[in-house]
Amino acid sequence: MKKLMIFAVLIMSILQVETSVYAQNNTALPAGGTVSNAIKADSLTCSPFAYEGQVYHAVMIGRQCWMSENLNVGKWVDESQIQKEGDNSVIEKYCFGNDFTQCDYWGGLYQWDELMAYTEISGAQGICPAGWHVPSSQDWKNLIRFLGMNTEAGGKLKSTLSWQTPNVGATNSSGFSALPGGYYDFMAKQWHDQYRESYFWSSEIISKGTAVAVYMEYRTSGVEMYEEYQPSALAVRCIKN
Repeated sequence: MKKLMIFAVLIMSILQVETSVYAQNNTALPAGGTVSNAIKADSLTCSPFAYEGQVYHAVMIGRQCWMSENLNVGKWVDESQIQKEGDNSVIEKYCFGNDFTQCDYWGGLYQWDELMAYTEISGAQGICPAGWHVPSSQDWKNLIRFLGMNTEAGGKLKSTLSWQTPNVGATNSSGFSALPGGYYDFMAKQWHDQYRESYFWSSEIISKGTAVAVYMEYRTSGVEMYEEYQPSALAVRCIKN
């Protein structure tokens, strides 16, 4: 089961608590982000950057600066191996279909412990570059709220490329450019949903062995937060501090 439980009610209730008012900025500027609601990203520093031999772009969405590409850092490992089995100081990733060339377009897929660099602190840097962090659930909620709540934000986040039709509501007006890279179910040893769904981690634990994740699909314009098993391998977007 890819989704243990849907957090639609949780999202709506917590988003309603968030009262920050953001000035819309849907230009293709590289972006800046926040760990807490009180921190405002500086759009002037939201620009392309190099990390581990690759150049990443960023986009300013409201007052948050997000990577506009999936993280693709680390050493490719075969799907049969758990990523690290204890912190070995080597970042490891899966590539969809167990084909290392897939990471060049879709980015790496990371188990939660690996992407968090073996900490359980929400908003930690994890495997993101210095000055960036793995988005907390609040970071995701702020993004969703800014883009019109969960029923329509997905369309503004989804790329207009590479998705299976009909790719409902996709405009990519935010510049986030979410791609349908699918995910890897480590326990079932199966790859799922490439071309149909996007899956992204947050840095927030729900219960032992699970964490908050975010997904979008080709059949709706919505975006949902849900509970995912930590051994599953999902995509990662970093957000600027």
